[in-house]
Amino acid sequence: MRFEKTKLSALATGVALGVAAMSAQAADQPSIASASPLPSVSFTGGVTLNNGASYSASVPPTEPFDFEATINPAGSHVGQSASLYAIASAEGFGQLNLNSQGQWVAYDANNLQAFDTKTLSASEAITLVDNLVANDVGASDVTLDITVGYFLESDPATLHQTAAPISVYIGANPSGCPAGTTENTATFDDLPVCNIPADRVLTDMHLTNNNVYFANGTVFIGSNTVNTPDAEKVSLTIDPGVKIIAEGGQTAIVIDRGGKIFANGTAAKPIIMTSSQDDGSLDVLNARGLWGGLTINGSATQNTTSGFAEGEGATGEYGGGTSPNDDDSSGAVTYLQIRYAGFPITADDELNTISLQGVGRGTVLDYIHSHNGADDGIEFYGGTVNAKHILVTGQDDDALDWTNGWTGDLQHVIIQHTTSGDNCIEADNLGANPIATPRSNPTISNLTCVTSLTQRSNGHAFELKAGTGMQMYNSVIGGQLESTEGCIRIAGDETFNQSGSSGNFNGTLRMENSLITEECEADLTGEGTFTTTEWFAAQANSFAGTVDLGGAEGWTNGASVNIVLPENLSLQNSFFDSVDYIGAVKDEASDWTVGWSFDFD
Repeated sequence: MRFEKTKLSALATGVALGVAAMSAQAADQPSIASASPLPSVSFTGGVTLNNGASYSASVPPTEPFDFEATINPAGSHVGQSASLYAIASAEGFGQLNLNSQGQWVAYDANNLQAFDTKTLSASEAITLVDNLVANDVGASDVTLDITVGYFLESDPATLHQTAAPISVYIGANPSGCPAGTTENTATFDDLPVCNIPADRVLTDMHLTNNNVYFANGTVFIGSNTVNTPDAEKVSLTIDPGVKIIAEGGQTAIVIDRGGKIFANGTAAKPIIMTSSQDDGSLDVLNARGLWGGLTINGSATQNTTSGFAEGEGATGEYGGGTSPNDDDSSGAVTYLQIRYAGFPITADDELNTISLQGVGRGTVLDYIHSHNGADDGIEFYGGTVNAKHILVTGQDDDALDWTNGWTGDLQHVIIQHTTSGDNCIEADNLGANPIATPRSNPTISNLTCVTSLTQRSNGHAFELKAGTGMQMYNSVIGGQLESTEGCIRIAGDETFNQSGSSGNFNGTLRMENSLITEECEADLTGEGTFTTTEWFAAQANSFAGTVDLGGAEGWTNGASVNIVLPENLSLQNSFFDSVDYIGAVKDEASDWTVGWSFDFD
């Protein structure tokens, strides 16, 4: 189907001229090659379904999307008057030019029209199409391209524009079961059910939102070839609002090293992965371990001897060996609920709700809720992957776990123990060799750990052991805890030795600009070259006091938390958002969990 010319005026609805409409906590826009004669001119841009949490190469015709772009002019052009322009093309209406009235008109190469004329700043963020639903303009099964650029008023003949357009494929209106799946006679949530094969999928699969999808056995996406070129990876695309249900404890979805996942929900339509028993009758506070969860295998660094490791639950080898790719991309997962997952096969062989095994920093993870997992909520096995807006509730074991030399970044994390749980954080470098390099040493900001009297008797807020490092900032430990091993426990000679000594800490084990309860401060355990009490007392701008967490869910800062001054990590690392508060949620008005997460209580 092609665009209907009678509806083209809808393209101009809501166009923002020279004004960014992007989320303040957005993912990085993809880079776009430049056709400017000046190498210092650069462009980024993409199409987003979720206000910039992720960017997509394809969108459903039923969901609103935005075209966003950022122009980074040459330094010599900043402060000069320039005209910004955009040219769109798609089958059915040829080429159109956005004019200053916000209308898309026929493109004339001899009369290029600008949608805005202004004094250039160092970065010009623009939204070219805002909340367009393709079906509203009669578009489906078509590619829409937009080229953006500018010219100086003093030199209108020289165009500085993208070498390739920002491009999006608008899918066809779905019907029936997608290719690669098979029909099931059942219905779930009043939708038809399609079966996902319990097999290795070696062609792209796209799960559209007209069905529920059923997995009865582990599904592997892509080959398990180390360092598969990005263009050769097999993709699993999941549309907003899709629900995947799984049968059997060990059933898992595994994105292998030769695969990618694009599970990009929206705040209004999160993607849900859950048990086939999740029909409204489950005990939402106590049901756990009903299926295997989500595993992603990548080709990034492991600090194991070979640079490889074998995933638990028969999920396959991961890591990049002696030639790792720390920028490896396994796709993007945004606005995802994953419920009642994780499965303990044996005491030493367990599937987690989410296992990130050698995953590279090219992967996007944002707005993810893990609820009531049987083992760990999210475990990082080496790699360099980063994540934001992570909510872990009701975990049976550890909410966050890391090992094998993980060195990624985290921000905006809520952990709330309910009727079970071990640790908010359990952290290792490498159990078999605690001095292995690279050392586990992630950077974490704006984490709130809400402990509970129902946690295990030997549970903790943090358990830092087996040689791990940690860079913790702007974080809060609240709730109540009765532990036989301490609120914060540092364990293992190598953990102490690699972190310095009393009065001479080397900064590889850090917890700054943070607040813990007085009960937690009185329950710090572990000693070697220093004691945990000495370590916490030496942390800059961290102290114990009243931790008044509240709000509808019990994780929102109160006044006593909000008087603690934060560290602004965005000045050193562009991954981090600039914040003026510690903890995960400053106030109820800014609670980023509202709407898209699972309302389990």
